[in-house]
Amino acid sequence: MNRCWLALAIVLGTVGHAIEVVARPAEVFLPHLEQIRLSIPPDDVLRLPSEILLGGPGGLNPNELIVKVFPSSAPARLTISLFTCESSPFPCLVGSFTAESAGSANAQRELARHQAMDTPITLAQGVRGYLQEGPSLNPPSDFSSVMWEQEGMIYSVSFLASERQNILFMARSMAIQPPIFSMQVPPVRSTPPSTEPSMGVSTEPSAGDRLTR
Repeated sequence: MNRCWLALAIVLGTVGHAIEVVARPAEVFLPHLEQIRLSIPPDDVLRLPSEILLGGPGGLNPNELIVKVFPSSAPARLTISLFTCESSPFPCLVGSFTAESAGSANAQRELARHQAMDTPITLAQGVRGYLQEGPSLNPPSDFSSVMWEQEGMIYSVSFLASERQNILFMARSMAIQPPIFSMQVPPVRSTPPSTEPSMGVSTEPSAGDRLTR
C-alpha cells in the first residue's frame, strides 16, 4: 500500500513539473500565439509574462486589449504591443514586449543605457534587469521600461510610467517563464560544388567515346 502512495506521489510530482515547463503566456496572447511563433527569427526565442497587470484609473481589462505583432528583419527583432484601439487621433498604446538577439549592437547599446540608470532589479536566479524611468529622461517620456539579457536574448518591457510596479512584476514573470520557440525553419546553407575531379575517375573521354565522335 505504501508503495502505491509513493508511486502516486512521484507521478503527481512529475505532472506538476511538466505543467510548470509548459506554462502558457497571458490569455490575451493565446489567439495570436501561432502568428507570434511564426514571427520569431529561426535562431531566437521569446518570453512573455503569464499575466498582464494594469492599474490606475479606467479599469482596463487586459483580455480586451488589441495585440499587434511587429517583426523586424534589420535588425532581427520582435515586438509585441498592446493597444486599446485599432486607430485613433489619440495615442492608444498601452505597452510593449520586445526580444532581440544579444548579438545585436543596437540591443546592447540600449541595454547599456538602461544599465547607466543604476537601478538593477533581480528578476530570476542569475538574471538582473535594469529599470529606466521615463519621467526622469531628457526629454521626459510617458513610458518606463525594464531591460535585461537572458540566455542569448535581450528583452524589454515598456509600459506607461504609471505602471511602474506592474512593469517590474511582468518582467519577473517573463524571466521565469519557459521560452517560446520559433516555428520558422532555419535556411539551409548550400555547399558549393567542388571544382576538383573525383579521385580515381578520369576526365579524359574513353576510346569508345572517341570512336563515336
